[in-house]
Amino acid sequence: MQRIIRAGGTPFEIGRSLGRLVGGSLAEIIDRYIAGGPSRFGTIDTDRLHRETMTWFDRLPERFQQEMLGVAEGSGVPIRRIAEWTYVEACTDLGCSSFMIRDTVNRVWVGRSNDLWSPKVWGYAIIRDYAERVPTLCFGMPGESFSATGINRSRLWLHYHFLPPQDPPLESGQFEFIWMTDALETCVSLGDVEDQLRAIPRRGSMLLFAVDGKTDDRAVYECETSSFRRLDDPHPWIAGTNHRRSETTPSESSRSRLQQLEHRLHEIPRQRISSPDPLIDILADPQVEQRQSGYGTVYANVACPASGEIHYTLGGFPAASQGAWTHIEWPWD
Repeated sequence: MQRIIRAGGTPFEIGRSLGRLVGGSLAEIIDRYIAGGPSRFGTIDTDRLHRETMTWFDRLPERFQQEMLGVAEGSGVPIRRIAEWTYVEACTDLGCSSFMIRDTVNRVWVGRSNDLWSPKVWGYAIIRDYAERVPTLCFGMPGESFSATGINRSRLWLHYHFLPPQDPPLESGQFEFIWMTDALETCVSLGDVEDQLRAIPRRGSMLLFAVDGKTDDRAVYECETSSFRRLDDPHPWIAGTNHRRSETTPSESSRSRLQQLEHRLHEIPRQRISSPDPLIDILADPQVEQRQSGYGTVYANVACPASGEIHYTLGGFPAASQGAWTHIEWPWD
């Protein structure tokens, strides 16, 4: 299966194209993903998943329902199973490490690793040329309608990390991956992103990274269900893992990864940030990259939204150190 996928048209037409491309392999991908994480680690109630999935699907925005229905038609996988694949994300905690750093001409570069399970199903880039929304390039699994990492034609880059909840889940809020995918398709600036954070509550908490490549404005937001805080940093770089700055007892994994990220970023000369190589080296650091059996860095990105330079791991595990790093051409004029 090709690793860089492009589809255009209405959400249903895009979904049908994606479904046809992945075909019968989608059923295996879904089974492997659910078995490799939620089932293996005991974070899923199978009866609840079967019982609640379609009620959740019926409440999705129409645009996402249509794409998922298109995927079902194109692949032959029942819509219930595709919806379960997406809904199971509510039962997972994602471990991630990221940074943003300015080069000598003040352009912002992003480094991002996504840590999860079932590494063989990751490492795909999907370009969606919507008829009525902002076209996007998103990273993740083939056939999925949502993503935790992406950039749009207006050079707005967004990705997010899991944060431990401070409050109970807001049942009426959007799942974080739905919120972010929707934001990529409707926002063109950091101001738009902040307006959407105010307007649309989330089900849980997230650490959101954002870069506007048109202006090289950057921000990291600690987001709760109905509020957010924009972080400021005096350094040319800013980093984050899976805890808030105010947390006094973060998990050991999150704390140690952040410490190593900050150490490496402090040591790197800014004049070296003229290629992705030194930034890839930081993501591949053994104290940053996660390399557990069955769990670890399943994909990684280094990108400069201003220049449209995008590097991504099209397969390979652990992705930052052993992945198939590939330069992806800017997909739009």
